[in-house]
Amino acid sequence: MSTAQILFSIALGTITLVITGFALYVASSTMWSDRWYHRRKPDDPVSR
Repeated sequence: MSTAQILFSIALGTITLVITGFALYVASSTMWSDRWYHRRKPDDPVSR
């Protein structure tokens, strides 16, 4: 491999990790935030 190919592979891997990390952050914040995902409480009469 040439130097350019190695640098491109490193850059592509870094971008992939950043995008994956951001996607996991967005998915976890929407699942656990009360704004988007309302968990039903056992003693809540509306959820029964």
